[in-house]
Amino acid sequence: MKRKFTLFTSFTVLLFSLTANSQVIEGGYRPCGTDQMVAASLAANPLLKAQYEEEQRKAEEADRIAFQQGYPLQSNRSAGNVSAQQSPPQYIIPIVFHIIHDYGSENISDAQVLDAMRILNQDYRKLNADTSIIVPTFQGIAADAQIEFRLAQLDPNGNCTNGIDRIYSSETYVGDDGSKLNYWNRARYLNVWVVKAISNGAAGYAYLPGTAPTASVDGILILSNYVGSIGTGGPSTSRALTHEIGHFLNLQHVWGSTNSPGVSCGNDGVNDTPVTKGWTSCNLTTNDVCTNNVEENVQNYMEYSYCSRMFSAGQRTRMQNALQSASGQRSSLVTTATATATGINNPQPCAPIADFTPINDLYVCEGGTLTFTDVSYNGQPTSYNWNFQGGTPSTSSDSVPTIQYNTAGTYSVSLTVANAQGSDNFSRTNYVHVLPAVAQYTGNFYQEGMENTTVFTADWDIDNPQGNGWINANTAAATGTRSCRLDNTSSMVGQTDAFISPSINFAAMINPVFTFKVAFAQRAGTEADRLRVYMSTDCGATWLLRYTKSGANLSTRSALTSAFVPTANEWRTETVSLSSAQLSGTNVRIKFEFESDGGNDIYIDDINIQGATGVVEAEDGISSFNVFPNPANDNSTVEFSINEAQNMNVDIVDLNGKVVQSVHNGNLAAGMHRMPINVAELSSGMYFVRLQNAEGNYLMRKLLVE
Repeated sequence: MKRKFTLFTSFTVLLFSLTANSQVIEGGYRPCGTDQMVAASLAANPLLKAQYEEEQRKAEEADRIAFQQGYPLQSNRSAGNVSAQQSPPQYIIPIVFHIIHDYGSENISDAQVLDAMRILNQDYRKLNADTSIIVPTFQGIAADAQIEFRLAQLDPNGNCTNGIDRIYSSETYVGDDGSKLNYWNRARYLNVWVVKAISNGAAGYAYLPGTAPTASVDGILILSNYVGSIGTGGPSTSRALTHEIGHFLNLQHVWGSTNSPGVSCGNDGVNDTPVTKGWTSCNLTTNDVCTNNVEENVQNYMEYSYCSRMFSAGQRTRMQNALQSASGQRSSLVTTATATATGINNPQPCAPIADFTPINDLYVCEGGTLTFTDVSYNGQPTSYNWNFQGGTPSTSSDSVPTIQYNTAGTYSVSLTVANAQGSDNFSRTNYVHVLPAVAQYTGNFYQEGMENTTVFTADWDIDNPQGNGWINANTAAATGTRSCRLDNTSSMVGQTDAFISPSINFAAMINPVFTFKVAFAQRAGTEADRLRVYMSTDCGATWLLRYTKSGANLSTRSALTSAFVPTANEWRTETVSLSSAQLSGTNVRIKFEFESDGGNDIYIDDINIQGATGVVEAEDGISSFNVFPNPANDNSTVEFSINEAQNMNVDIVDLNGKVVQSVHNGNLAAGMHRMPINVAELSSGMYFVRLQNAEGNYLMRKLLVE
């Protein structure tokens, strides 16, 4: 039912929605974010706000006149009269789906998109079978909107397309206007961006005509599991796209623009939809809440009831008027020139665009196998030509090949796909990681102090194909001058970055203990930054979570800060618990993974796995064991005291436990001993000074060589 439109109340109500959109409504469903986004856009642009309010005045006046005339475009057909509903549409809108994905479930299938198109066209033409269960009060005004949607067949450059555009990007985890990649001209296409997550907690949102802050963000952003009724979608959420396109065509929520159903009675500026508080459940019997004996239109597509069945005649008039208006270039969408430019009246098969992904992971032990799957798009391939560097077989014509890798190394993969319309090739370099079947490091300890950048680069894998990821940096350090730092301030919210260790033989250690040092500080409003540590005993095919901290628990500085470089006392030693499988593992890898909430940089240093040394200083009479200067770049000194004469070996060993310099081998008298170390003979990096007695017990101290 129509309300009086005022500048103050309309815009104030829109602004109210900024604090109301994080809810999850009854049944666990997510709300719509349209009112929130529109309010923010208009608040930032007074000129846009004035133009929008003028357009709304015109829309309400047009609705008033149409209502007085009995909505002349409304046919007299009854609900369920399918044959009468199959007249040609008055308006045909070209549509493109941009699937923003990280090769997960959000990369929805063509079949799911086609199912969403089926539902859209049934809903907007009143061909949906469930019109038969519209309550009697609204059977007579349930309307065929006479609007049809067709997937684009030509892209903005005139190239063949099936209207489904796939884009690999971590923006799928962000879900805001910045995630609307590869925009196609809104005067020719209705852009729908499909993502895994939306930052404001909504299921989707759209801009009403003329409210988008820029043309390039005008369209629909929607969660992948709210598209269609198959795949990741489902029948209960399949009308979300119908709802969001209603907003795109100038429909408000039936209770108005608060985006908070159940708060107060309101309406949408359409005369034949009753005043309502809005519904988050499907109450079809006792819903005369706002006006006694006036039933509310719970089954409307612009409700939150999740039992939507219909648009009203007045809503149809409002949408059709939007398609006749230049506001937001909506009228340009339905012209003959647009139909020609987008090819919607002349669909043709297209050549495929090549793409592929592993079914599980990209890490494998020597002799293990990986399975790849074709995820090419735009056209269905009829042939496949794979090339697997280092693999057996090295080529394949299967769509889902399984390849064995027998030799450690990093290898490339390429795929050429073709059909009668053409072919395409896609290659990934340094893609497959084949790890030695025998651990790279065996001994009673493993240590990574980040000081030797060459060793770090050779040993550790950076797992972040879309960004720079973790780097070995000299910004700060717990020991020495270097650490591993993640530029989290440049990361996207939801983005994950990892660095993965070389393989380590834990079984060779005596009761190993795994520790590392971390430095991090929270930034206001970024409580969800999270560090996780995983371990794998099968060359990274599967990972077991062993440590996780986030927010204040992760922070090593008590105060919130807008930028962070740790001081010497802002490092914390963390101990990671080990499972029995890892304790006995002969080929164990460690993964440090950080999930960004847009906070400060994080630093990792002094990763240390060390078995029991077999000697306790107080009991074995060794004390005052020091190495100085440390770090050293020329000479250093080892100092220790023994309380009785004994045979001692004093050695410098590398990270593999190999002796690289013998300092002393023989008897020593009781008392204090100082011995020079010729550091100039050693390459830069991390070493240990080892004291070992005749019984084989030993102590070690770290030595950094610059």
